[in-house]
Amino acid sequence: MYKLLNIPFLTLTFSLITGIIFGYYKSTDIDTTFQTQTIAILSLILSWWYVKKIFRNTYIFSILVIVTFFFFGVTLVQTHNPKNSQSHYTNILSEKSLENPVTLSFHIKERLKPTSYYEKYVITLVSLEKNAVTGNMLFQIPKDSLKASLTIGDSYIIYAQIKPISTPLNPNQFDYANYLSKQYIFHVVTTDSKLLISTNNPIISAHSIAHYIRANINQKLSFYFNNKQLSIINALLLGQRQDIDKNTFIDYRDAGAIHILAVSGLHIGILLMILNLILKPLERLKKYGKAVKTILIILLLWCFAVIAGLSPSVLRAVTMFSFIAIGMYTNSRTSIYNALIISMFLLLCVQPLLLFSVGFQLSYIAVFSIVWIQPSLASIYRPTFYLDNILWDTFTVTIAAQLGLLPLSLYYFHQFPLLFFVANLIIIPVLGIILGYGILVIILGILQLLPNWLAIIFGDCINVMNNTVHWVSKQEAFLITEITFSWRMLITGYIFIIAFVSISKKYSVQRLYVLVGSILILSFVLTYEKHIYNNQEELIVFHNRRNTTLGILQNQQLDIYSKDSISEITKNYVLKNYLIENKSLVTSNKKLKNVYNYREKVILIIDSFSVYNVNGLRPDIVILSNSPKIHLNRVLDVLHPQQIIGDGSNYKSYLDQWELTCEQKNIPFHRTDKKGAFIFNE
Repeated sequence: MYKLLNIPFLTLTFSLITGIIFGYYKSTDIDTTFQTQTIAILSLILSWWYVKKIFRNTYIFSILVIVTFFFFGVTLVQTHNPKNSQSHYTNILSEKSLENPVTLSFHIKERLKPTSYYEKYVITLVSLEKNAVTGNMLFQIPKDSLKASLTIGDSYIIYAQIKPISTPLNPNQFDYANYLSKQYIFHVVTTDSKLLISTNNPIISAHSIAHYIRANINQKLSFYFNNKQLSIINALLLGQRQDIDKNTFIDYRDAGAIHILAVSGLHIGILLMILNLILKPLERLKKYGKAVKTILIILLLWCFAVIAGLSPSVLRAVTMFSFIAIGMYTNSRTSIYNALIISMFLLLCVQPLLLFSVGFQLSYIAVFSIVWIQPSLASIYRPTFYLDNILWDTFTVTIAAQLGLLPLSLYYFHQFPLLFFVANLIIIPVLGIILGYGILVIILGILQLLPNWLAIIFGDCINVMNNTVHWVSKQEAFLITEITFSWRMLITGYIFIIAFVSISKKYSVQRLYVLVGSILILSFVLTYEKHIYNNQEELIVFHNRRNTTLGILQNQQLDIYSKDSISEITKNYVLKNYLIENKSLVTSNKKLKNVYNYREKVILIIDSFSVYNVNGLRPDIVILSNSPKIHLNRVLDVLHPQQIIGDGSNYKSYLDQWELTCEQKNIPFHRTDKKGAFIFNE
């Protein structure tokens, strides 16, 4: 199973991954993709016939197999893209539909984590303006207008406006629109709950059944636990962390224990061990005992996946550990490697864009790291006591996982908790007990047989866990934040880790050469990036509502010029990611002037005083700030600028009018509320 005609399955999976990446970033026509895939398959069949005829393999056949899997990856991206379906709503959505309200019929598919202002859901469309359509969409309801959460599976009709999901307006901010597009969600509808018209025709699906089960569990447990405890139970055991409060989430994140709150590989792995222990007596059956046990384990894992809401992280983890259970059945470490690779391959066949999911990447790298690195770490010390053994195993598993995840964590999150092993050493050894205890509490709660004292003890366990994580997260001296880590460092970091672990496991001259080479590459990348950061120079007009904010970056120092003072909250939201990405610091925050000279360009800022004719000044760039009451046609005739910029401090109606004027005059107009921050680095 691991090899296809003497070609390692790992190679085929890598070819598939390469094809998915190519297919995603290099947009191709679906007909062309299918034609190319067909040609590759036909060539492979002819080559296989030739190989069979001469009774030996050839390099041409191997190359064709790899090429076929590459194009298979490209084809998967196209076939799974719902926009290629004629029934998808985007294919009948006109510009007029985006400008005016339309009638939509839909049902609730999934509840997302709410924001400070909105409850969020994923909805599945049924019709658009009486046209039967398919596709998912983001649905937002203001919190003030919603008395209770909407029920998954319920159907509604609304009359509302469809809008594109907003893209980030300042550089290096999290791109929520891009994140959702990888889940095939491209538009958003925002409406008041009073405008929802129920069709009283709920959709029965796995998601709605799982929601009903969870709602029933929560109703029974609400008599025993407070809201904070219940939110942790939902996260640990039911895969739902939407209701965890912001402070608790931050505590777990800063303590390096956020994985505890997400039902993923850690929880499914522990559940697998619990089930393996409980069902171990089945192995005593003479012939098929071990096989029956494995089948029951897989069935129970998938039952748990349904109850946990079939979220991508749960599906990913259960698929992975289903194959690991099969690998355990064969009692081979190599089989576990194979199981991981095959599960990854199958998941990507079903959902190719999972490849770009941070959770998918973290899960597989963590498990691969544990399987590959942990045995070597564990062999350093041989504990003699049971408790010592548990702590040592937990410590080595944590170190192995963190070592594998380090480059990826730095790349995505730009921080590293040095005390991550403290929270994990305290919690993970007892997490299996907590999960087992929690499952017992849920079962007894559903049967209405849960003793009050048992619930109190479990609630206290959750409180102790929360307090421990809170204490670790507050040791700010051990939390390194705002770490600049580029994609070049990501790649070279993994090359170094692989080389270092390889030579640690088995020394050879060749592996030593690879390690030395990886160190040289890492040194070169560090030197190259230092040169880039030192020579990065640009002027940027940030999008900042009601406050014109201009920055000049030079020698990793950012000078800020703003009309009003900037609060810490605004700095974090507008500037933080930009500073991390450019490895820079804010060195000054000065009052905004009206005229600047930058790289032989004259920049004039016309503010609410509406003064623009300054001693015959002929600016190259004009920034309109704070909604000046000007006649832009007249300004353009007098100043003849090359570029007009309207930032976030202006009224939208003014920006619309100025945009139209510039279009008529054929002068570039950049409005930051649509195009994002203006960056000048020529």
